[in-house]
Amino acid sequence: MRLFYLPERDYQVGCVVALPQPLQHHLAHVLRLDAGARIRLCDGQGVVAQALLADQKSVEIEEVTHYSAADCQLTLIQGLPKGDKLDLILQKGTELGINRFVLVTLQQSVGRLKKERQQKQVQRWQRIVQEAARQCGQYYLPQIEVAATFEDALQSAAVECRLLLWENGRQSLAQQLPARRPQSLALVVGPEGGIASAEVQQAERFGFVPVRLGQRILRTETAGLAITAILQYLYGDLG
Repeated sequence: MRLFYLPERDYQVGCVVALPQPLQHHLAHVLRLDAGARIRLCDGQGVVAQALLADQKSVEIEEVTHYSAADCQLTLIQGLPKGDKLDLILQKGTELGINRFVLVTLQQSVGRLKKERQQKQVQRWQRIVQEAARQCGQYYLPQIEVAATFEDALQSAAVECRLLLWENGRQSLAQQLPARRPQSLALVVGPEGGIASAEVQQAERFGFVPVRLGQRILRTETAGLAITAILQYLYGDLG
């Protein structure tokens, strides 16, 4: 049964929910669904409703299910990369279960986010995340935030476990991962040019531990996804 996101809706059994025009068009002209077809609606916060298509403009809620959030909440603080690499990070990161993306321009970032374009860019990124979540059946939509400074990004990570991926880290990832599942974890990944030494020191003052991932230096669009997969296997729903 196909899943669609309608945030900020109060789903109650028996109530009728009006569909926004873009979804009406998609159901009628792309999927060609007729009245009587069933779909699932999600508010992006774990509430999923089975709904009966009453007509082309509304649905009737038949059943409501509440899903619990992930036991380990994952935050990725990503140094802004260039080009469309961020699209891949957001899409695949959502599929892997990242709960929060914090995007920040670092000293060695090639990509830059112009203030006059920020709102449109964030809206576009949110559409990428929503489509990825819909396709993989993720009932909680990740948050996307743009930090003004690296310090703001670090301060926002009020989490139990803090890691920074750095090729010169003295400890390996395996040495630093906690034995028991943390309730929350944040990971810092630099842009193409890496993370400057001064930024590493700044992150350490906020409790982040620099770690390395074996002998390889991974690309910025690979590093966060690789570690997220490891974390989900150890602490999340891939294990």
